[in-house]
Amino acid sequence: MLFEKISSFENLLLAYDLAKLGNRQKEYVIKFEYNLEEEIGRLVWELKNNRYRPRAYHHFTVSRPKTRAIAAPAFRDRVVQQSLVSVINPIFEGTFIYDSYACRKEKGTHFGAKRVKKFLKASHTLYSDQEVFVLQTDIKSFFASMSWGVLKKMITKKIKDPKTLNLINQFITIHLISTTSTQSNREIRKAIDTSKQKGLPIGNLTSQLFANIYLNQLDHFIKEILRQRWYARYMDDFLIINRSKSELHQIKNEISKFVEEQLELQLHPRKTVIYPVKNGVPFVGYRIFYDHTLVRANSLLRMQQRLKNRKQQLINKEITQEKYKQSVSSFQGHLNHADSYWLQKQMFE
Repeated sequence: MLFEKISSFENLLLAYDLAKLGNRQKEYVIKFEYNLEEEIGRLVWELKNNRYRPRAYHHFTVSRPKTRAIAAPAFRDRVVQQSLVSVINPIFEGTFIYDSYACRKEKGTHFGAKRVKKFLKASHTLYSDQEVFVLQTDIKSFFASMSWGVLKKMITKKIKDPKTLNLINQFITIHLISTTSTQSNREIRKAIDTSKQKGLPIGNLTSQLFANIYLNQLDHFIKEILRQRWYARYMDDFLIINRSKSELHQIKNEISKFVEEQLELQLHPRKTVIYPVKNGVPFVGYRIFYDHTLVRANSLLRMQQRLKNRKQQLINKEITQEKYKQSVSSFQGHLNHADSYWLQKQMFE
């Protein structure tokens, strides 16, 4: 039943509506929409007759907020990914813990910031006369290091349909090289060496779900085995708040061992730190305290640069007034979740 729904004309049409959001004016979307019924029909036929294969990915790098290699799938493949995720995501959603925030409905960065602030309030109330600490870390080269074998084992525990598993396998293992890439073929082959049986393309919608599936086992280990109450994770960036610095050092060692043995990953050595929460906890673009929240300095600098670029684009008539206002609203939306009244007056008035 799973694959029948994934490959149905109706579900692929709904998936197309989701895939085009934010990209309506792109040439590839307009071209797909011009022959919409034919394009969807072709996908249905390919999927049902085992002829579907993802097309070449477009590989490029982004430098902000950090340098990352992106593999962007063809638009038709984004439609198939949307259809796949819409069907299988509910199967896994029920297994995720409450405090995993990335790429989940009614969660996200703002929700994560509020939860961490709530944890800090609770720790301040309970231990107002003591120093409280936080262990903060992330996974070294997370997307590039995920083991295909480990991921497939996790997925097959919940999904048994062979056709659905075959489709999932394609999005895990097939990362073809596009001739329009801005990187050399040698660089790309090195980055996505399939002989290593590791790594997922960051540009795939499926990779976001697979990342949550992959780290779900870690979430349950920290919550249920290590019994840590104040734990928060956004993608591979996670933290634990605890009054005992020595206990956090022990927890760090246990997590490091679990991650290496069970997930075939490593904690980032330079980004694994334990420090007092009194100076604020940097998380999801904010610096969070128990009684207030600030925008992180590097996030603010990026925002100011993007706003400057948008203003110049408006002056050059490269974007419309409406598009510019949308960008400003987006920036304000992020700032509204921090104590930023005077900052906004300086930036927008």
